[in-house]
Amino acid sequence: MENFYKPKDNSVIKNNARAYIRGRLWQFWSILLVVALISFALSYIPELFSGAANNLTDALAGEAEDIPKQINLFGAAWTYIISVVIYLFTLPLNIGVSQNVLLWSRGFDENRWKVLFNGFSSAKKYFKYIGTTLLVGLFSVLWALLLIVPGIIKYIGYSMYPYILHDEPDLSPYKAMKKSEQMMRGYKGKYVLLMLSFIGWLILAALTLGILNIWLQPYIMTAQAMFYDEVRRSFYNGADPVLSHPDEDANYEIFSLPPSNDDVINGNDSNL
Repeated sequence: MENFYKPKDNSVIKNNARAYIRGRLWQFWSILLVVALISFALSYIPELFSGAANNLTDALAGEAEDIPKQINLFGAAWTYIISVVIYLFTLPLNIGVSQNVLLWSRGFDENRWKVLFNGFSSAKKYFKYIGTTLLVGLFSVLWALLLIVPGIIKYIGYSMYPYILHDEPDLSPYKAMKKSEQMMRGYKGKYVLLMLSFIGWLILAALTLGILNIWLQPYIMTAQAMFYDEVRRSFYNGADPVLSHPDEDANYEIFSLPPSNDDVINGNDSNL
């Protein structure tokens, strides 16, 4: 079937993203800081296990030559296991951040904490989030083992999966990954150009010791979510069943979106 919907230019997407985040930075950082604090607190757990093992090793040193070595191995193993568990715990939070940004970019304001912790609402959803993320990583690595570039290309193709998990929660991890690849067919280069266009801003952020990231991170995340909506509309020829019929039980509130200006309509934008 002929595709009648042409996605907006990257310059228009970026202008719309900038217009949206204006005056809304705290909205983004309220969830980013919570995720950062949770990750920071959890990062100390492996150190506690490691420290306990070291203390036990010191206490038993001299009693038997092989006991300290065994305890050291035991402590290292548990530290690794705990680190993996923490990583798996934080994955749904990162997906929740992306899904919050997606809803905001569409003008909807569902309870941000409900969305952020949505991956923990049921065991089925948790394992679906984890499974999809690990599957994307596995397939990307397997392709990269053949050649680095194909691995990167595949990862870009799979990169829309956090949004798809929100819009089509009934899809299996594998189908969500493949749906992303189908949507991105023909648009991976466009996405790479979008990301490369932020290099100038990233350099400026480094020169400001990261202070500019307070504005830049919401800008990039919003542009990514808006890019997803454009390729999704293209995939469905402008008749996306999800966007045409939002979930009646979601209790969304509508944000007051900033009015369009000539720059947004005409797509005028700098390369930064």
